[in-house]
Amino acid sequence: MIRFDGAAKRHPDGTIAVEGLDLDVPAGRITVLVGPSGCGKTTILRMVNRMVEPTSGRVLLDDADVAGLPAAKLRRGIGYVIQQAGLFPHRRVIDNVATVPRLLGWDRKRARARAAELLELVGLAPETAHRYPFQLSGGQQQRVGVARALAADPPVLLMDEPFSAVDPVVRAGLQEELLRLQSELNKTVLFVTHDIEEAVRLGDQIVVLREHGRIAQLADPHTLLTAPSDEGVAAFLGRDRGLRGLGLRPAAGVAVQPLTSVPVGWRLEQDEHGRPTGWRDGTGTAHPAPGFRPDTDTLRTALDAAVLSPSGLAVAVDTDGRAVGVADRAAVLAALAEDRPVSPSGR
Repeated sequence: MIRFDGAAKRHPDGTIAVEGLDLDVPAGRITVLVGPSGCGKTTILRMVNRMVEPTSGRVLLDDADVAGLPAAKLRRGIGYVIQQAGLFPHRRVIDNVATVPRLLGWDRKRARARAAELLELVGLAPETAHRYPFQLSGGQQQRVGVARALAADPPVLLMDEPFSAVDPVVRAGLQEELLRLQSELNKTVLFVTHDIEEAVRLGDQIVVLREHGRIAQLADPHTLLTAPSDEGVAAFLGRDRGLRGLGLRPAAGVAVQPLTSVPVGWRLEQDEHGRPTGWRDGTGTAHPAPGFRPDTDTLRTALDAAVLSPSGLAVAVDTDGRAVGVADRAAVLAALAEDRPVSPSGR
């Protein structure tokens, strides 16, 4: 566990970055710090690995004051991922990932073997290992950054807006990858973002900050979206916070109708394996067939599919992508009455 006990940072010119923060970051969970620019998010994060030294108060890591630990040793035991990866440009990917294990005294063969294992874990092809960072896409570089942070199997992972420099599609993929890794590794993650959408998707608990690192609200995603502590927090969350909340509810409650219930004038076309390939209307025109998986997707995904579908029907598919039924918008909206929030990682 990470604990901030009255931790504060005042700069020499008198500027207050963080003012007396009291916060517990529970072990094995993702805690997200979110708030406007300049509210102290990054300063708080860097207090943990002593890249910023508090001017008063304490930061405790498993009940040990980090101020009493050698900075270099402390940092080697904490994973750290920043925006744009921060890879060494003159080193191949495999050696970037092996950096911390080598600093910890691992021999080259063992460190490289661990690096190769982690590159596979974060979804990178084996040939990536021998490339240089400039030969990778932004999303691939961020995956390498995550692998490097995990190389020595640290219990704590600090992530400072790690996905903000990539496009939305890649960002969504990286977020999903982080949740998958966390479900397997159960690290204590402190994650900084300015994006409330990202915070809601990733956080087990979310800390909304105001100026000087003051806590406006600390809550799980469902509580934050449904019961903001005041008008300021509600304004920060945005007018569409109700829609964001759909991303926390499973689609399992949506009533799926059989394929035989498709209305006259529409035909769902499928390949030889039963996977939907598109809708065909009464004039013979082909249209997309958006779908969702009731067992893994959220109500937001189901609603998106129903709204985007030209037939007004979202196609429900099984684990193999085969069509098993359809659901209209009314069925998705009816499922909203079932108050069954779920944490982003499904834990």
